[in-house]
Amino acid sequence: MKIVKKLLLTLFVASAATSCSDDFFDVNDSQNNPTSSTPELSLPVAQKYSVDSFQGGYNSYNTLGNLWSYTWAAGGDYIYFTDETKYLVSSSFRTGLFETTYVLPLRNYHVVEQTSDENHDNYKAIAKIMKAFHFQYLVDAYGDIPYSQAFQGALNTTPAYDTAQSVYADLIVQLTAAQALIANADSSDLVPSSTIDVMCGGDMAKWARFANTLKLRILLRQSEVGVTDYSSVNNGIGFLAANENVTCNPGYVNDTNKQNPFYAAFGKTVAGDPAANTNATRVTPFVAGASSPAGSPTISSLLTGDPRKPALLRPVGTTTNYVGIDQNNNGGPTSANLSTYGSIIVSSSSQDAIIMTGSESAFLQAEAIERGFISGDKAALYKAGIEASCTRLGVSVGAFDTSYPTLNPILEIAKQKYIDLMHINGFENYCELRRINAWGAIVPVAPNATQPTRPVRVPYPDSEYSANPNNVPAQTTSDIFNTRIFWDN
Repeated sequence: MKIVKKLLLTLFVASAATSCSDDFFDVNDSQNNPTSSTPELSLPVAQKYSVDSFQGGYNSYNTLGNLWSYTWAAGGDYIYFTDETKYLVSSSFRTGLFETTYVLPLRNYHVVEQTSDENHDNYKAIAKIMKAFHFQYLVDAYGDIPYSQAFQGALNTTPAYDTAQSVYADLIVQLTAAQALIANADSSDLVPSSTIDVMCGGDMAKWARFANTLKLRILLRQSEVGVTDYSSVNNGIGFLAANENVTCNPGYVNDTNKQNPFYAAFGKTVAGDPAANTNATRVTPFVAGASSPAGSPTISSLLTGDPRKPALLRPVGTTTNYVGIDQNNNGGPTSANLSTYGSIIVSSSSQDAIIMTGSESAFLQAEAIERGFISGDKAALYKAGIEASCTRLGVSVGAFDTSYPTLNPILEIAKQKYIDLMHINGFENYCELRRINAWGAIVPVAPNATQPTRPVRVPYPDSEYSANPNNVPAQTTSDIFNTRIFWDN
C-alpha cells in the first residue's frame, strides 16, 4: 500500500509550537528522514492538513462535492472540471482524495493518538474525533477502506480492507471513547492552547459536543438501512449549538502558501489577481434559479425570496441578475456573464476554514427528531438552523418563512442543508443526494455526461492496485455508477 510506505510529513510551529508564526506553513517533506514529533507539534499540523484535504483547493473533497451535487459548473469559455462533470472516472481519477487523506491529516492524528507522553488524554481525544471525521468521508467516498491495519508502516505494507459497515460501527465506538477521555480528564491532563488546537482553542466541552454531532451524522447517514439505535448520542453531552461552528485557522495570512487554501484556489492570489480557479468557476441554473437541463426535475424556487441568495451568489457584473450555466455547456455563456459564489464565501486570505456548521447540527437534530430517533423540538431546531445559516453569511432572516414544513419535512430539511453547505461542504451535499432518494431525484445530473446518472462512489486509486493488489476490492466502471455504499439504499 503506497500510503503506508510514505513517511510522516511534519510542519513546525516556531517557538516549540507555542505561536502561529510564518514558520507554521514551512513543510519538512523529506521522504527518507522522518522528523520526530510531539502531540504539541503534530496536532496543529494535522488540523491544517484537515483543511487542505477537506475544504482546500481544486483537489479537495469540497470541490468534487460541489461539482457532483450540481452547485458549480465551468463558464462556457473555459474547458474546466471536464473529468468531474463528464463523469470520466477511473482509477486515475482524483487519487489524492484517498492518498493525501491517509498520508497527511490521518497519519498526523494517529501520531497524536498513539503518543506515550503522559497527561495527553485531551490530545488523544481530539485525534480520535478528527480521525472519525476523516474516516467517515473515506467510507462515504470509497466504501471498504484500510482501517484496523492502517498506519503500521513496515510491519504491514499491505493492510486489509475493512468493510464500510464495520468502520462505521467502530467510529461510534471511537467517538464515545474520545468523549470518555474528555470527561475523565483531571487537573494533571494537559489542555491544548488556542495556538496548538487551532480548531476549538482547547475548548474540550465543545470537542465533546462536536463528537456527539459527528455521531449523529454517522447514524443518520444509515437512516435508510434500518439503523435506529441512537443511544450513543443520548448521553447528556448535547450537540453543537446552531451558532457554534467548528472552524480552523492556523494563522492564515496573505503570503505565498500561507493563505486559507480555499481562498488561495478560488479567491485571489497574494498579488490580488484572480486565483487559478476563480474565473472558471460559476454556479448552475439550479442554484441561480433559472432553468435546468432538459428532463431534469428542479426546485425553481431554491433561493427565491431567500435572504441568503446575495451572500451565497454574486450577480452578473454590476447588475442584480443571477445567471447560471449547466455543466458541460462549453461554448455557452462566458464567465463574465454568469454568477459565481458570493464574496463572503471567499472574503479574505485569512478567513477561517469551516469544518462543520452549527446550522448543520440543528438540521441533523431536526431530522432525527422527525424520524423519532431522538427527542426535542424539531420546529425550533429547523428555525434555528436557518437563522444560524443567515447569521454566518451576514444577512438577516427578515420575513423569510422559517416555520417547520408539514409537507415532506425530510425533503425540506435536506434542501435547507444543501443551501447551508453549498460552496463550503459540497461533499456532504453529494452524500445527502445519495442518502435521500427524493432529494437526489430533484437535484439535476450533469447533461452531456458519459453516464445518465451521477457516480455513486469514487474509484480506488491506481496506487492501491499496484501496491496492495490482493486487498483492494476489484472495481469496474459499472461499479462506480451502480454499486452503492452500504448506507445508500
